[in-house]
Amino acid sequence: MPHTSTKQMTYGVEMEPYARVKFEELSVHSVQLCGLFSDIEFPYLAATPDGLVDEDSILEIKRPYAARDTKSPVEAVNNKLAEITVYDFNEKSQIPGPDPVKWNLNLDSINFLLANPPKIDISTIPFAETKRMFGNISRRLTPDHFMRKLQNGEKKLREWILYSPSKNALFCFQCLLFSPKPTVFGNKNEGFINWKKCNESLQEHETSKTHAESVRIWFSRIKKEDRGVIDLELKLNIENQISYWKNVLYRVVETVSFLASRGLAFRGNSHNFGSKQNGNYLGCLELVAKFDPFLSAHIANYGNKGKGNVSYLSSNICDEFISLMSDTVIDKIVSEIKERKYFSLIVDSTPDVTTRDQLTVAIRYISNEGLPVERFLGFIPSVGHKGSDMEQALLKKFCELNIDLKFCRGQSYDNASNMSGVYNGLQTRIKNYSSTAFFVPCSAHSLNLIGSNAADTTQEGTKFFFICQAIYNFFSVSTFRWNILTNIIEKNPGCVKIKKLCSTRWSSRYDVCRAMCNGYAQVLSALNTICDDEGQKKDTRHEARSIKNKIESLNFCFMICMWTPILQRFNATSISLQSIDIDLATVVTLYDSLEKYVEDIRERFDVYLEQAKTMCSKQLFSWDGVRQKKRNKFFDETESNEELLGGEQKMKCEVFYVIIDKLAMNLRERKLSYTDINNNFGFILKLDTLDTNGIRENAKNLVKIYPEDLNETFIEELVQFKNILNLFSKEDKSSFISLLKCLTNSSLLTTFPNVEIVLRIFCCMASSNASGERSFSVLKRIKNYLRSALVDEKMSSLSILNIESDILQQIDWSDIIHKFAVLKSRKKLI
Repeated sequence: MPHTSTKQMTYGVEMEPYARVKFEELSVHSVQLCGLFSDIEFPYLAATPDGLVDEDSILEIKRPYAARDTKSPVEAVNNKLAEITVYDFNEKSQIPGPDPVKWNLNLDSINFLLANPPKIDISTIPFAETKRMFGNISRRLTPDHFMRKLQNGEKKLREWILYSPSKNALFCFQCLLFSPKPTVFGNKNEGFINWKKCNESLQEHETSKTHAESVRIWFSRIKKEDRGVIDLELKLNIENQISYWKNVLYRVVETVSFLASRGLAFRGNSHNFGSKQNGNYLGCLELVAKFDPFLSAHIANYGNKGKGNVSYLSSNICDEFISLMSDTVIDKIVSEIKERKYFSLIVDSTPDVTTRDQLTVAIRYISNEGLPVERFLGFIPSVGHKGSDMEQALLKKFCELNIDLKFCRGQSYDNASNMSGVYNGLQTRIKNYSSTAFFVPCSAHSLNLIGSNAADTTQEGTKFFFICQAIYNFFSVSTFRWNILTNIIEKNPGCVKIKKLCSTRWSSRYDVCRAMCNGYAQVLSALNTICDDEGQKKDTRHEARSIKNKIESLNFCFMICMWTPILQRFNATSISLQSIDIDLATVVTLYDSLEKYVEDIRERFDVYLEQAKTMCSKQLFSWDGVRQKKRNKFFDETESNEELLGGEQKMKCEVFYVIIDKLAMNLRERKLSYTDINNNFGFILKLDTLDTNGIRENAKNLVKIYPEDLNETFIEELVQFKNILNLFSKEDKSSFISLLKCLTNSSLLTTFPNVEIVLRIFCCMASSNASGERSFSVLKRIKNYLRSALVDEKMSSLSILNIESDILQQIDWSDIIHKFAVLKSRKKLI
């Protein structure tokens, strides 16, 4: 028995054989009598949660067989214990496998084998591989060797025989465990290998006294309940305690799951039951206890006893379950990823409330139902912003999760140079591990950059959004001013409250423009009210008058009329791009449609101008009636008829056309990042329009790009799939995701496996890192200014449980409690 330390403690004990000692009478804590009395010894074993043997402390009490004591058995155990040996284990006991040679026979494994005896299956034995040479003659095992032929001709299976494929030998199950004398069938290091005399030796062993004694001991161990001695009482006592503590943990697990899945805080300022500041965790347990007599009694008995007393309600147990449940969720995700093979990587970073940088890692793959799934793998703290630093952090993370990066088929980051750089960016470094992990810039982030760059190209565009933010700041800084504006807006059902500009989600500025467009008159009315209120401070009235003069201009109203429809389409497109159920082909289609929409708007200047004049009741722009400055000419310049634009032409040529053309140009450029990849796959949805030569040429290109995933059979397979595709409904072949879902759930999957692989690779490519951005919202809720001291490991675990709450709800809590029992040894049986 392996151990790291041995401590000898001497007491005296003399007991009669098979003395009946009640478990609850023993004063020795952390000890459970669970073995059989024999002529040599009986063990006291500390129990783990789930009734397993505590491998951290095993106490064996040895005593002479013939000794007698006049005192009671309880006093003998409590006062005269002899030679207690404490063993401390480092390694956890392993569950015995099917090969007896590899069994590590100890108390744990023997008890497991008694409860789960191995069953021989002759059909699984490779008889052809059991050959052994005896001189020039080869012998091998046959199925007849495992059958015992009786005198009347009947055949019975020799259930005691065990075959070891690693040693090519036979063993006796009972003799391996309990043989009183050494036998060849009970020797784990040798085993029986003489096939020449196999029949004779088998008959001799099964009729021997040694085998009969081993069978007797084995049978007595599995029939303990029939003996009517201490074992039955202890067994019932143990089962009752296991049931009790498991019921406690059931309630703990459900409470932790409830709070974690909703992102709520656990602890308070106090750790005592009955305190108003004991936090949500203890508060929920108190609430449940009001309607649960079992938990109420448990809290009354164990609730506030302090450290050193086991209750399984402490904050340490709560933290252990948070970590264990998080690991269980991650294990579930990793198993799904490995099953589906291909995935794409989503990475982003943000500072938390303590300005500590947190790198979020998410992954996208295709589920068994043929639908894309994006899962959160956790936060990595303080990685750094260099591509090399992030590369090492990701390699370490995926190595811990045992995920092979060579199956990565896509990467989706923002457009920062440390992520998207073609030389030293993260996307280039990941390609060193998977050459087909193509980089896809976040389509939603790219759309934000398109709008932001277009607005900053002109002074009027920048000034417009600055004024919108100034309006919000002016009213929101004072509750009095905000109430004035709110009361006016509420009287007009079609108006909405003014909004604040969002610095990250540029497309959400549509809400700002919509509020200004619908509530323009109401904002002016509120500003006039404040300007005319002599009770206001002079600087407040002056600021209101200044804002009023700016928004009354035709310039401001024209920008409202122009940006509102543009941002409305940008915002709707951005929402679609952030969806999980989207592929790159759809991204290209959305960018195409948005580009054409912007080009169409270029011809609507007059329409927006008329709307602006109606809104503000003014006909001239701010520069009309003002002397225009002329540029001074240098001495070497010749006279030229430089035309200075003014009025409507200046707004049209220097503002409107510049913004619209910038939007169209940026859309066209950003779209190329997705078009290159889409062109490799896009022909699949157009098979009915291609001839066989065109299909073969495109298929060869895919085989060339993905040589490790596809072979030449894909080419002809795709030609045949063309005729099958015509049978699909228009909805099923409207997108790659719908086509993959239909193919996955049909009986055609085995006929077109390579087509399914191509669709799975393409659909697993992430088109945006919106899942990473969503994890930042969870981070802000979990690690807020009140929980700023939250350690990184616990913060990441809570984020996983909150984001992946759907997986958490599917996990059986009994599995979690069993893992808790295996990993943690406790003083109580659970």
